[in-house]
Amino acid sequence: MRSIFRIFFFLCMLSATYSFADSCSDTSCSMVQEASSCHPCFSAPQQEIPASPENQEKTFRCPSYRPTVEAQDLLPPQGELSSGAFSETYPDLTTQAVLLLFLALSPFLVMLLTSYLKIIITLVLLRNALGVQQTPPSQVLNGIALILSIYVMFPTGMAMYNDAKKGIESNAIPRDLFSAEGAETVFVALNKSKEPLRSFLIKNTPKPQIQSFYKISQKTFPPELRQQLTPSDFVIIIPAFIMGQIKNAFEIGVLIYLPFFVIDLVTANVLVAMQMMMLSPLSISLPLKLLLVVMVDGWTLLLEGLMISFK
Repeated sequence: MRSIFRIFFFLCMLSATYSFADSCSDTSCSMVQEASSCHPCFSAPQQEIPASPENQEKTFRCPSYRPTVEAQDLLPPQGELSSGAFSETYPDLTTQAVLLLFLALSPFLVMLLTSYLKIIITLVLLRNALGVQQTPPSQVLNGIALILSIYVMFPTGMAMYNDAKKGIESNAIPRDLFSAEGAETVFVALNKSKEPLRSFLIKNTPKPQIQSFYKISQKTFPPELRQQLTPSDFVIIIPAFIMGQIKNAFEIGVLIYLPFFVIDLVTANVLVAMQMMMLSPLSISLPLKLLLVVMVDGWTLLLEGLMISFK
């Protein structure tokens, strides 16, 4: 019985497959006949219908592709490369490296070659002398030092700008910095604007510091460089200026610490005399320090003294 049922099911599936294939062939044939312009062989030729915009067949155009672009098409000819035309458009690698190095070191140059160094060291020492480690925050102190440095360096900056403008006003300023013309313009501007900066560094550097570094250079530099060096060269006055600013900042810090040290000492002795060793001296001395700063207007005196100290 089971074998009879299997044979019957197989015959049903076979007949269904043939009927489905016949229906598909008939449908596809009719679709082809409708889409083609030819008539079946058994049908009589029909009269052609004149073409009109309504019954015209739609034509499809193949998409057009642009020709492929190779790397050699983007480069100039080999003759121009060998003649140096490409090097005239872009500076050499040494010039690009110098420009990138200057741009990377510019924040450090601003901090070390301006009044920023002395001001920030003094403000940090004042905060430590008060005994408050995070008030004002470091970001606030850096902002105050930066604003005061801009105020102090404004005359020198304007003088440098005017000298650089006079040096490059005859030449057209290039649009691209990293080009041969851009590198040349940057070097010309730096060369023309260095004298006001040199004057500022010499005026605000102690003479003993300049003489000390000049003597060290005469002992350590090669003989061919010793004859060309002068005390006014940047290689001498820049380290002398930095050391002088640090020295002046610590001298101001000593003067700031003295009154606060006296307050701490008196407060500690009073607490010991009253046998109140369990009480922190900072809780008593800190309000007294803040009161002293407010009474004498310490912030104004300190900042005015810092700005006046620069020439």
